[in-house]
Amino acid sequence: MKKLITLIAGLLLVALPVGLAGCDDSDKEIYNDGRLVTDVVIPTSMTVYRGMEVSVSGYGFAQGDAIALRAGEDLPAATTVASEKLLTFVIPDGAADQTVYKVVLNRAQDYQVLGSSRMTVQLAIDVDLGKTISGNWGGDAVIRGRGFMATDKLFLEQGGGKFEAPVKGADDSSLTFTIPQNAADGDCEFTLQRGAEEQALGSAKLNLSLGGVTVPDKEGATIKGIVHLAGQGIADVLVSDGDLITKTDANGFYWLNSEKRNELAFVILPAGYDVPTVKAMPQFWQPCTLDANTVEQLDFQLLRADNDSHTMLVATDMHLANRNSPKDYVQFADGFVKELTSAYNSAAPGKVYCLNLGDFSWDGYWYDNKWALPECKQSVEDFNFQMWSVMGNHDNDPYVASDFGAEGPYRQHMGPVYYAMNIGRIHYIMLDNTEYLNTGGSQGTVGSRNYNRRFDDRQLAWLKEELTHVDKSTPIVVGCHCPLYSYSGSGGVSVALQTQADIDKILSCFAGFSNVTFLTGHTHVNRNIQSPTYANVYEQNIAAVCGTWWWTQQYGNNNVCTDGSPAGYKIFTVDGTDLKWQYKATGLPIEKQFITYDMNEVKEYWATDATALKAFAAGNDLRNRDKDYSTVGENAVYINVWAYEPGWTVSVTENGTPLAVKQVWSKKDPLHSISYDIPRRGQQRHTHLPLDLLHAYVRGYGLFGIFHAGDLGYRPLRQRQHGVDDPAQGAHDRRDQITLKKP
Repeated sequence: MKKLITLIAGLLLVALPVGLAGCDDSDKEIYNDGRLVTDVVIPTSMTVYRGMEVSVSGYGFAQGDAIALRAGEDLPAATTVASEKLLTFVIPDGAADQTVYKVVLNRAQDYQVLGSSRMTVQLAIDVDLGKTISGNWGGDAVIRGRGFMATDKLFLEQGGGKFEAPVKGADDSSLTFTIPQNAADGDCEFTLQRGAEEQALGSAKLNLSLGGVTVPDKEGATIKGIVHLAGQGIADVLVSDGDLITKTDANGFYWLNSEKRNELAFVILPAGYDVPTVKAMPQFWQPCTLDANTVEQLDFQLLRADNDSHTMLVATDMHLANRNSPKDYVQFADGFVKELTSAYNSAAPGKVYCLNLGDFSWDGYWYDNKWALPECKQSVEDFNFQMWSVMGNHDNDPYVASDFGAEGPYRQHMGPVYYAMNIGRIHYIMLDNTEYLNTGGSQGTVGSRNYNRRFDDRQLAWLKEELTHVDKSTPIVVGCHCPLYSYSGSGGVSVALQTQADIDKILSCFAGFSNVTFLTGHTHVNRNIQSPTYANVYEQNIAAVCGTWWWTQQYGNNNVCTDGSPAGYKIFTVDGTDLKWQYKATGLPIEKQFITYDMNEVKEYWATDATALKAFAAGNDLRNRDKDYSTVGENAVYINVWAYEPGWTVSVTENGTPLAVKQVWSKKDPLHSISYDIPRRGQQRHTHLPLDLLHAYVRGYGLFGIFHAGDLGYRPLRQRQHGVDDPAQGAHDRRDQITLKKP
């Protein structure tokens, strides 16, 4: 019969002991009180790794003693008895993390519980990465710690990319790995993997060296450097300072006879490569830190990339300014940032990128609200994909009354105001088409923040030179802030830049290219326009991430743009040279592409709502601007399709019967008026929208425009009798279908 003898340990040890020690008193008398061993202390918690040796001191250990860890079933542990005062056991492979184990001593038919301990079981313990790990690409580096195995896998994570660093070996105190080619200078997260288990080891800064490569000076060159892959130079890569463009030689060396006007240099990313990423920012540019006449070396690292197929998320007009209620940056984080980080980090086909088309910030609030470009950058640090950006009119310094001078903070924090890159087989060109005048601006004084919509001549000269290096068959995607074109009230196309001459200057640069797509923002609406004079140019003017400058969340509990489009972005799916796109409303299913309105209800709201009447009484007479829909007939339905493209059609049937549909250009979207115009002018906040809104769902490409199906027997979605809602009288039993069709 086994004797149950338990020692209650009263000592808590928070640090991992190498040995579990009892009293060391050689003169201590050992009393035979029925225990197998005495004076054993087991800490109440331990951090261990499987295979780790744990020493236990006490009195009375005997050869043949064995330790088992008990948590339900006994888990035998290899045991060695060194003497009557010392025993060692090994943490078995089956030990489970965060489990309370009884440490049981077995001797023949007897056993004794020495104590209980909660064990934190890790792959490795006492890991010390240090602050910096220095080395060369392809060279060895060491991580200190215990518990590593030669069969372990080590992964490095930087800028949204995760890649393996081959393990060369491990011993009792370290793990040796090879620095992989796609590692980059900068912060790095380390993860250890063993089978199905992973352990985050922490972070350290990689300090990688070119191994002593020095680019020789060249007469007249003030900027020089190497473009390399893991320290090996890459030939025929374009490098620019914003004025000049040069090409690397066979060694990957380049030289620029630069005036350093822009105080930076950048690499034009070649196809098949990528650049490192730091907190969502692509590292394709470097600042000049020396005076214009002093030679400085600026090196650029490239990474191999398989991105012929990729996803490009195109967003614009974030207008972060530390204002509104809820705060704009809170709405931005809870909506746009959360959606992109959760939806596209792993689910999107191919590698994911983002284009920011400007007005990232809001110049008028830089200083008063202490929210400028650095704060905006912090708001997207959760992205684990690159965000490439262009400049908007609100990204200028409002204290500076000149275009180039006002761009200074943007160049400092975001990089060049115009540049180009090849991602897969698409050539992207990012341009600046706002000429910031800012009349009256000076240090400490915010100017008028006025501007012209045009491309300056130096930028156009650079663009023409850059395009000489691009094959004419390559699809071109141009990103800039202000649109080239707009729609007139009747649906005609009008000039949105300063003049037609400004349009001719920019679009003539693309002569000979068959496929040129301009992506623009600025307007907070969705428009898609074929250039009326340049058959090779198609413009997609994209609605704003901020909707109506973040106001409609406060007034209407939604985020809607001025044309009624929900705030959102566009998704471009690229397969080789094939581009497909679709508008995506933030927070809504991608199938949701239009909204319908019961115009009987809309007109009733205009005529009876207290807030609307208050707004009209205050002089904000929307009705005099043809916004009360008084000319709309009975039983009409408005359909706002959010990203309409020329040549597309909308068809509506009721119970299988086609209804007549016509496009309306002059009407404002009811949802925007209800969510912004009326409550803001009437100074009343809505907690909910007063309309019954039927949201229709389609698959495929989104459309824009307000379409009208009216006076055609379509009964109201809801009828009123004696001022009381009567759902039974509505058209809920009718089967209505709306179809969007490409030509």
